[in-house]
Amino acid sequence: MLKKIGFVSISLFIFGFSATLMGNEWANRYFPDTVGSSWTYEDQDGNELTRYAIEPEEVDGETYRAFSYEPTIDNWADFAYYVQPYFYQTSNEWVAFFAGTEIENAFNGIKSQQMDKIISQAREEIQQDAATQGLNISIDIDYDVAVESQDYFYFLPTSTPFNEEWTALELNIVVNMTTEFKGMPEIPGVPTKQTVKTDTTLVETGYVSGTETVETPAGTFEDCLVIEYRTDASIKIVPPEIVGLEVSPEPVHQEQTDVSLATLWLAPNVGIVKFVHNHQLSEEEKELGLEPPEEKTLELTRYEIKPSVSE
Repeated sequence: MLKKIGFVSISLFIFGFSATLMGNEWANRYFPDTVGSSWTYEDQDGNELTRYAIEPEEVDGETYRAFSYEPTIDNWADFAYYVQPYFYQTSNEWVAFFAGTEIENAFNGIKSQQMDKIISQAREEIQQDAATQGLNISIDIDYDVAVESQDYFYFLPTSTPFNEEWTALELNIVVNMTTEFKGMPEIPGVPTKQTVKTDTTLVETGYVSGTETVETPAGTFEDCLVIEYRTDASIKIVPPEIVGLEVSPEPVHQEQTDVSLATLWLAPNVGIVKFVHNHQLSEEEKELGLEPPEEKTLELTRYEIKPSVSE
């Protein structure tokens, strides 16, 4: 009996070890990272971004494969977590980017930019309306943004399931916007200072749609995996309480599908060779006069993959 248990235990250990090796071998095929390797990309504006594979690093007791980038990020709103991970891990199940903090910084930067535009437009419109009515009204608008993301962005399952969806990322964005009117005539039951809360949950779903041949300035790459990430949003807007009303206004719920679409092409033994990202505005954002962000693209222009030790 003991011999049988020992055989089973050893067999399970060998199977688990082999599965991990297979997962790492697969990851190295589509996401090679031999130290000293480099990839240079050009974006939609002609700017270059270069990734370098560097020595693995330890974070909170966990060992991660690592990359560095040139140029460094000056504005977190420009951070694209699909193609700019600093740390990641591979297992027999996932290629997962350890990027929660960077994702929070990115969405905080993006939302802050949007809020600054909304506030600028709102202040100008309100003051123009007040002037036409002979009122001397000033307006103070303040806001705070809180973003909470999961720690890992699940880039790709190592089993490469075609047309099978997986949840790549979930995050929550809470914005509190406080508006205060000064010089406004008093209206019973209407406060001059109000706060509106917007609570948004984003769920990003990935799937591999197939393989394609891709042409880039760095060459033509066959059998590229095509990965698409679609983002859906669930939004709750909590209006301010109004004094004098027996019942407070109910929160407004909105659902938006296909908020954004990111597509990546992974070439065997090279990695990411092309990236395209589009963002759709919600109806509320359109009504506020926001312009949709421009399409973001990256294409590989040159690269050098260092041979692994085994090679």
